[in-house]
Parts: sequence; structure tokens; C-alpha cells
Amino acid sequence: MRVAICDDNSFDLKAVQEMFRRVAPGHTLDAFSDGRKLLEAIVTGTRYDLLFLDILMPGISGMELAREVNRVAPHTPKVFLTDSEAYAVEAFSVRALHYILKPMTEQALKECLNRLEERRGARQRVHIISSSGTRQMLYADEIQYAQSDAHYYDLHLKDGTVIKVRMTQKEIRNTLGDSFILVSRGLVVNLEFIRQLGPKSCMLKDGREILLSRGNVEEIHSAYAAYVFSRLSKCDGTSPERVK
Repeated sequence: MRVAICDDNSFDLKAVQEMFRRVAPGHTLDAFSDGRKLLEAIVTGTRYDLLFLDILMPGISGMELAREVNRVAPHTPKVFLTDSEAYAVEAFSVRALHYILKPMTEQALKECLNRLEERRGARQRVHIISSSGTRQMLYADEIQYAQSDAHYYDLHLKDGTVIKVRMTQKEIRNTLGDSFILVSRGLVVNLEFIRQLGPKSCMLKDGREILLSRGNVEEIHSAYAAYVFSRLSKCDGTSPERVK
């Protein structure tokens, strides 16, 4: 697990670093005193399992930083560190995992890590072998869609990464699970990433419009309706847009 903390207070930064080494030995903690440096690391490809963000920082605040992170790495869990409870509602608006009043205690840190493990445990893991022979583990909710390319499939991840795998359409659908559906020839889409579904086409959240396979229109609409109902039933505040 790789974690980052960003806090312009050197005393608080050092205290959390020492606490993390005691509570989570064997895991990596990257420390930043400038939010722009952390954002730069994420934009250039560093993937974190958890971020601890001080709210009140000069240059770019923790809230501003969280919004920028949501834009480039939207599913990165975030924990806010602050001296005041005044930002709790705003923290909820950027989907924070937790909100901790300073100084952080070992108990609070353990609770954050436990919440993270619970969240990760609920996510579907996908094991694939890329065309280069590298074995990788992904989470299904990281994959937007799979596009066929001759004898391969390109897995398009939400962070823009594309991984080429040598798999058949049947293998792709069996591996990725019920939240993925064939919408047109050679294109398997994660239902989570459909923004709008019409009678003849669907619009993905990245703006791409896809014509639906005529023979599968009824199946696609039924699968999407069932998926939306399932998400709404969970009442977790993350349901997709209504079918239009």
C-alpha cells in the first residue's frame, strides 16, 4: 500500500510519519509540504491508495487539492486533517473517506486504514495477463470499457491507461463480471461509465457516443435498468444518472 500525506506544518507532518511507521510497517508513506507537488506526482502517474490532506495550506488548500485529485484520479480515497469541524460538510462533498481533527491519534489512523481495507475488500478484483506477459491485478471499477483489436482487447482504464490483453470476448465478459455488457461489436462497457442511455445509442461519461447493437438493445436496456435499481437500493449516494 502506498499512502501520501500533505501538510505544510512540519511538526504535524513528522508526527504522522512516525506514527505511520509504528502502525503500518512495511507500507510506504510519501510526505509533501506543498499540495502542488503532490498533485504533480499524481498527474505524472504515481498511484496512491490513500491521501491524508491538511485542509488549511497556503497556495492550494486541501479542499482545492481534493477537487483536482478527483479530476485526475477520482477514486483515490482522501482523509482530511484539520483543527476545526467547520469543513466537515465540504469534506463530504468531495467524497472524503474520513475527517480527523488534529492532532491525529494512533486510534484515528488505525480506523482510517480499517475503513480503507473494508472499502477495498468490497471491490471486485480482476486478474489479467497483458500482451507483454505481465500479470496484473486491477479493480473492475477502474475499467471503463474493453475494445477489441484483432486478437486482443484493449482495456481502457479511468485514468487514461490502456492495457492490451490477449482474450476472447467470452473471456472478457466472464472475467469482468455482470457490471459489464456488450453494447456493440467488440465493445464491452462498464455500466458505471454510461452517462445516458437512449433507444439507439449510449453516451459514456467521457463524452464518447456509441451506437448500440440492434440485436442487443433490449438486453442492454434491461441490464442497465437492473444496475441502476441495484445502485439506488444501496442508498450510498453514488448512484448513476437515471435512464433517459
